[in-house]
Amino acid sequence: MTLHDLSHQLWAGMPKIPILPEVERHQIASMADGAPLDISSITLALHVGTHVDAPSHAVPGGASIDEIPLERFHGRAVVASVDRKPGEEITVDDVLAGGPEPQRGDFLVLHTGWGERFTSEEYGDHPSLSVELARWVVERGIPFVGVDMITPDLPVHRRGPDFAFDVHRTLLGADVLIAENLTGLVPLAGGHALLRAFPLAVRGGDAGPARIVAEELPS
Repeated sequence: MTLHDLSHQLWAGMPKIPILPEVERHQIASMADGAPLDISSITLALHVGTHVDAPSHAVPGGASIDEIPLERFHGRAVVASVDRKPGEEITVDDVLAGGPEPQRGDFLVLHTGWGERFTSEEYGDHPSLSVELARWVVERGIPFVGVDMITPDLPVHRRGPDFAFDVHRTLLGADVLIAENLTGLVPLAGGHALLRAFPLAVRGGDAGPARIVAEELPS
């Protein structure tokens, strides 16, 4: 069995959206200074790096990340490869052309290539899911969507004053979980994978940092 790590590492000063605080790493105790053990801490917003959004992120009264059953984070996924430019919308046709047709219960992971740009200035200007695609996901009975971008919605700098996060609200409002900032999807693109996307069970959390891994499956 070969596992593919789809998660970005965490480090101080790593990329994030402007509204979030910087990731900080602190050395609490060090053997180099005479302590018996090395102990460090990290401070990060729940939406930095690879993570899973809970419904409470966009839905008042929605489930928090610790309230979601473990079974919801494990399943067969279609990894669709799509080729869209910054600001363009990813459509249903793009998904169907990019891999096997998702069946009810399948997860859907979108490989756009942006995961490999995580540390570049280009990363913040990415494609987005169309609202029609989000509605199709709900109608199709797909319970989990993963993207190798900051968000499935429009990039921050392309949003107008009345921006309503329609993709987030459509998916999370229908209890479809969202994983963001995936990477390492190239070997899986265009096929099936067994996805394990277990987030930290942050009590009351609107998201959970996650180590997401996948195993390639025969299509």
